[in-house]
This record gives sequence, structure tokens and C-alpha cells, in this order.
Amino acid sequence: MKIVLRSALALAALLAAAALVAVEARAAEWVDVTHNVGGEKWGAYGVHYMSTVPHSNAVIAGVSEAGLWMSADEGATWKKLGGNEIRSRPDRIVYDPKDPAIFWVSGCYGDSPFRTDDGGKTFQRLGNLSHSDGIAVDFTDPERRTLLLGLHEQSQSLELSTDKGKSWTKIGSHLPDNTNHSSDPVVIDSKTFLVNTAGWKPKASLGIYHSEDAGQTWTEVSNFGPAGQALVASDGAIYWQRIWGGGLLKSTDEGKTWKTVSNTIKDNPIELPGNRLAGANGDQIYISSDGGESWTKVGPKIPFKPNGIVFSDKGQAFYAWRLSDNMKRPPASIVRWSMK
Repeated sequence: MKIVLRSALALAALLAAAALVAVEARAAEWVDVTHNVGGEKWGAYGVHYMSTVPHSNAVIAGVSEAGLWMSADEGATWKKLGGNEIRSRPDRIVYDPKDPAIFWVSGCYGDSPFRTDDGGKTFQRLGNLSHSDGIAVDFTDPERRTLLLGLHEQSQSLELSTDKGKSWTKIGSHLPDNTNHSSDPVVIDSKTFLVNTAGWKPKASLGIYHSEDAGQTWTEVSNFGPAGQALVASDGAIYWQRIWGGGLLKSTDEGKTWKTVSNTIKDNPIELPGNRLAGANGDQIYISSDGGESWTKVGPKIPFKPNGIVFSDKGQAFYAWRLSDNMKRPPASIVRWSMK
């Protein structure tokens, strides 16, 4: 009887252990949360950009020619924001640090930029520009009057607004003639700007340019050409990924000088709580706790090589997305991994 009881208890323990392992394995998986995002038909390249709303579980996906879509239930369902104003390929969302219901949206192959003051219920077009990449806002000014916009794959393309986006002036013409695409600006304050020069333009120079007179004159501060959305971290450090030759660039003096800190990750990093950084290399996420000097693998491999990752602080989850040539909402375009 005792032997039978011990065997039964042992079997129960084994089954319980197996169940726990199965639960942990499921929790460790990346889950497809594409579902109804973007509606039935997407434009070219599908999911083009993603962002998590600060201090919220919400995540936003920008779908080519289908607008912005928000999920407040960890990707189970998606709801379109606004009406049909945003018909571009969304490239950037910038949140007001004082109120995340206020954010700016840029995008290429369509009108841009836009601003919302009500969390995306309605959008207002700012000026009459279009076909843009990066947008940056002066958050040292409570009125948010100064904005910079980089046009898509164009040299000397930088546009400046000092009236909240009502009107724009081209200041990219003050950059050198032989510079590459100036698509991704950074605003330090109303007078201090940074912009990259990087892209596929033949024989054009790569670099980072710095201005202290609102873009009237520019100084080359790096001959490495980064691209995409630079990370301005909470401690003031700026991180930017080189597109040619690799390497994560870092500045701790508002962009006056730069150094290469690591070649581990292959895209622009994001910031996690506790001044940590996260980035991807192929299908693996890495985290740094020392300002990008060293990196540690975290989590299971992503089911694909992502075009970007974002992190929900409140939801304690990573999201990864990839571009697609399929306009019929292919599965696993957006995946989620919970750290809970």
C-alpha cells in the first residue's frame, strides 16, 4: 500500500512539475498579436512603426495607408485612431512628456505631420508638408512652439516651425551641399538642433551636424552616419545607431561629441525602467545596464528578424514587428513577449 501511495505521489509530483514547465514555456513564448490590426487590407510594407503609450498598457501600431491602431488589451484587439486623416506610412510618434494624450505623428508617402491632443480621437494636420521621416519637438518650451521635420530620403531637407506647426521654413539648405539624407532631427532646445546625414545617395557624405543658432549654421560633429529614431535617454545621453559599418554611437554633451560604445545591437535602442537600454540583434533582444557598454541576452528568440521593438512599462512586455509585402494582414506581423 505504501509503495502504491509513494508511486501515486511521485506521479502527481511529476505531473505537477510537467504542468509548471508547460506554463513557464508558454509564458516564455512570443505570441502573435496581429489579429485585426490595420483592417482587411494594408498598404506597402504593412506594419511600418510601433510605439507604446507612456504610463499605460496601450500600444499603437502604424499600418501603411491604414492609419494608426491602438490596443489596450495586450494586442488581443485593435481599434483605429481618428478618421482617415493619416494615410501615409507612419514613421514616428513623439509623446508630450507632460501628457501622453498629446502626440505628434510623421510619415512618408502621404500628408505629414499631424498632432492630437485627445489621445488619437482626432488629428490636426500641421501645415501642408508631406513625405516625412523624423519629427522632433522642443519640450523645454511649455508652449511646444519649435518643431523639426526631416523629409523622406532627401538631402538638405530639414524643415523648421516656430509656431507649433502652422508654418514651416526650410533650414536644410544651410547644410553642406554634398551631405546625405537629413531625415532624423533631434531638438535639444529652441536653438540647439542635431540632424543626421545618412542614406543611399551616391558619393554623399555621412555624419551628424550640430547647430546652436536654430539651424542657420551647422557644425559637423561626427563623420559616422546614423539613421532612424535617436534615443534621448532620461539621463540626457543620446544614442544613435550607425547604418554603415555598425556600432552604437553615444553622446553625453548634447551631441557635441560622440563615441562608439558597442556593436552588439543592430538597431536604435529603447529605454527601459531603471536607466537600462534594450535593443535587438537579429532575432535576439539584449539589455544593457551600463549605458550601452555591455549587453546581456534576455528572453526567447523572436520568431523573425524584427524591424523594431518597443516595451510597455506598465504591461511589462516587449512587442516586435516586421514589414511585409503582403497587403492582406499576414499573421505574426506583430508579436508580444510578457516578462510577467
